[in-house]
Amino acid sequence: MKTLNERYQYGLSLFLLSIDEGITGYRDDSLEVSTSKLLPHCINIDYKTVKRNQQQYDMPLKILSYDELYGWTMDRVVSTIGKKNNCTFCGVFRRQALDCGVASLDVDQS
Repeated sequence: MKTLNERYQYGLSLFLLSIDEGITGYRDDSLEVSTSKLLPHCINIDYKTVKRNQQQYDMPLKILSYDELYGWTMDRVVSTIGKKNNCTFCGVFRRQALDCGVASLDVDQS
């Protein structure tokens, strides 16, 4: 999209938005756990791949986590409610997280 935007001069302002659901083993390749960045609720996350994309595409990046937004990770949800129906929680949380991210970036979705 960035390439097309530049090539055809669409004039779009593009942003990167990443959501960390807090599922152990799910996004470990892009959101590798380390001690490089302290977030609220005592979560330490190093966003290596995501930040590499930010640098590669030279675009603003916003990262939100379920724990940051809701005080819950999906691992904690599953440990509380069990493995049945947890996709419902995750889907609702993710959509709301994306909406919050868009609102915090003050962008037009149209």
